[in-house]
Amino acid sequence: MSMSAKLRRAPLRIVTGAYIVNSGVSKLTADDDAAKTLHDTASGAYSFVGNMQPKMLARGLGVGEVAVGAAVLLPFVSPFVAGAALVGVSGALLNMYWKTPGMHREGSPLPTEQGMPYAKDVWLLGAGLGLMADAAFAPAHDKVVELETVVSRKRGKAGRRARRSARKAADQLSAGTDASRAAAKRIVEVRAEYAPVVATKARKTRDATRDAARDAAEQYGPVAAEKARAARDAAEQYGPVAVEKARAAGKTAKQWAEEYGPIAAEKARDAAETAKQWAEEYGPIAAEKARTARDVAWQAAEEYGAKARERVAG
Repeated sequence: MSMSAKLRRAPLRIVTGAYIVNSGVSKLTADDDAAKTLHDTASGAYSFVGNMQPKMLARGLGVGEVAVGAAVLLPFVSPFVAGAALVGVSGALLNMYWKTPGMHREGSPLPTEQGMPYAKDVWLLGAGLGLMADAAFAPAHDKVVELETVVSRKRGKAGRRARRSARKAADQLSAGTDASRAAAKRIVEVRAEYAPVVATKARKTRDATRDAARDAAEQYGPVAAEKARAARDAAEQYGPVAVEKARAAGKTAKQWAEEYGPIAAEKARDAAETAKQWAEEYGPIAAEKARTARDVAWQAAEEYGAKARERVAG
């Protein structure tokens, strides 16, 4: 039984238990007139009570009510048992109220002035039924509360894990940003440190190239000019002879063309037919050889190309 359930039932149990204990004590100390009045009222509803002595009946009822009141007050007594005891006591009182003439209106449960002190005991019935119902449904309610508590704890743990993950991600992002800033700063420092050196090297290379070109021009320029003048003189000296030789060669070629042209054409046709025959005969073989040679070449290129790339990479 949870502490919340005990605290929830405590006011009802204290009030009803104290009331019943007080009623039982008053019956234990009742005088003869009170005991006789109680005996007359009870014997009207329960005939077997008529054979009992009034004092004995009062004391018996007092002991019973004190016992019921104590059961209701004691916290270790089950609320269902305490509620059942209250229902039993209130049921007996209400039954006596109903069977006693003059305590309620004819055909109605509404009390008369005489039955008002007994009719109010109906609240004991309500208290007993409430304790029994609460005890019956408490396990389910406590289970729901327990589940809600477990779910709340798990949600809290999940929330804490999520917050830790978010903080970790933020720290990692901050570390990455710091590393990026450090890398950018280092690049700026390297650029500032080596940029003047690179510029100086470029100027020296440009000056050395310009000086080498100027020295080569000074050294080989006169020789080239002399060679050019010699070529021009040779062209002026041998140019007419070359032209005459060319005209003579042209005439000879024309005579040979007129003389041997038909024969050459015939030979060319025979050669073309022969080449065509050879192409038809040996063309497939040559194509197969060419494909084989191409495949071998591709394999060799791939093999030695890979080796060459490995050597270059090494």
